[in-house]
Amino acid sequence: MYRLSLVLALVALPACGGDGDSSSSSSSPSPVTSGVSVTVTSPVRMGQTAQAAGSATLSGGQTQSVTTGWRSDAAAVATVTDAGLVTGVANGRATIYVVSGGRQGQQVIRVVPDYQGQWNGALGVTSCTETGVFAEFDFCEDFPTGDTSGYSLAVSQSGEQIGATPSYGPAVFSLVSAPIRDDGSSAFSSTFSLTDSGITLNVEANWVINSLRVGELSGTVTEVWRFPNVSGEGRLVQNIVQTTRSRTTSLSSGGGSVKARAMARLAGQDR
Repeated sequence: MYRLSLVLALVALPACGGDGDSSSSSSSPSPVTSGVSVTVTSPVRMGQTAQAAGSATLSGGQTQSVTTGWRSDAAAVATVTDAGLVTGVANGRATIYVVSGGRQGQQVIRVVPDYQGQWNGALGVTSCTETGVFAEFDFCEDFPTGDTSGYSLAVSQSGEQIGATPSYGPAVFSLVSAPIRDDGSSAFSSTFSLTDSGITLNVEANWVINSLRVGELSGTVTEVWRFPNVSGEGRLVQNIVQTTRSRTTSLSSGGGSVKARAMARLAGQDR
């Protein structure tokens, strides 16, 4: 009987010890991702880059960087490498996103044309009309359809806003600011005045520009020429042609000697 009791006691000991070890070796659950935040500079200009940054928040309150697995939902607008380098491709909007720990973080960015710089080229006349005193001076003889004259356009750019200064040689128009519209174009009106012998000629130039490819500029310019308090006007409608960007910083004016001479001639006329 004594031996049977001893055997039962020895068998029971490992069981009791096992319960104690199991209780002491239990550990806390691994943290899980509760959310992912994404930051990308916006807007991004066409042809330029921006680095996406991601941060995952864990259930314990810790954060960790997300450095791989980046994607774009609109590669025709903006591409992104696996490491998060975003490149602007065309005007529009794209969502840059990344998934970490089963959670997705994302940010919508805007891509805009790159207008910054000094543009030089020509304006081609598509139509000309003259009324009142401008008909008397045969205004449209100076600007027949198909005729071209040089221009310069200095543009600064910040975010979705541009500052533009058109010029035709010595005729430098006023600096104007304008937003970049949803379709990537920008529209602005700039003015120039020339006074000779007490007579003032006012020219208002209405520009609509766009840049569908980096380093290219297209659009139209409608000019209205008037003398204050004198009946009539000269109106030119022109296309932007033969344009190049000589530098990516806006500097001085140039071009436009034909129009500068026409302005001087008209300002010198007797009304």
